[in-house]
Formats: sequence, structure tokens, C-alpha cells
Amino acid sequence: MPDDRKRMANLNLKISEDERWAFKELCVPHRMSQVDGFRLAVTLLKKHLDEADT
Repeated sequence: MPDDRKRMANLNLKISEDERWAFKELCVPHRMSQVDGFRLAVTLLKKHLDEADT
């Protein structure tokens, strides 16, 4: 049976064109894919929210 944690899925977000380009331009100089940038953002958001709860 395949590991469900490894299954890939699409995530559709409604953001402005300016936000889309800003995110791309933030990732590119650091040679970071947008997927890796999103994963890092999720990690940082979790940390931020955990700290806010304490």
C-alpha cells in the first residue's frame, strides 16, 4: 500500500497577480522552488502560531 504522506496534490489559491509575482521573485534569487518556498512558509507560520499560543 502506498504511503499517503508522499502522495502529491494540487493546491489552488486565489491571490493577486502582484502577489504571485512577488512570491516568484522572492524565491528565484535564493534558487528556491515555489514548492519549497511554500513549505518553508508553512513551517514558519506554524512556529509563529505556536509561539503566539504560549
